[in-house]
Amino acid sequence: MAKHVLLAMTNPLPGRDAEYNDWYENTAYPTYKSIPGLVPLGRFKAVDVPHMFPFEMDNQFQYLSMYYFEADDAAAFMEKVKATFADRPEYKFSDDIDQSKFFEPIYVSIGDVNFAPIDRFENLKR
Repeated sequence: MAKHVLLAMTNPLPGRDAEYNDWYENTAYPTYKSIPGLVPLGRFKAVDVPHMFPFEMDNQFQYLSMYYFEADDAAAFMEKVKATFADRPEYKFSDDIDQSKFFEPIYVSIGDVNFAPIDRFENLKR
């Protein structure tokens, strides 16, 4: 089985941060957590720091949610995820999300996957 990460990059509508975060914590996260095979890895809020490289593009997203799943066919897995929403009347996509800037790419692992907070290079001399 191939290992995948799904990155949900989103923004709330202007002035709707509180509603967006409430929806995520009380509707989205419990729903996503209950879907077989989908493992929420965490949520993150963008930090405004100077670019490391002069050619780096500006971040367009305020929030990132990360999920992990294993599947031989990522598209088929995502179709199963979508199908589960019909059985979950409590789940509705938030009206507080800016749908004009919504990006949800999926990446497949090309090597080892390590979600531990300490990386495998910790013993290298710096």
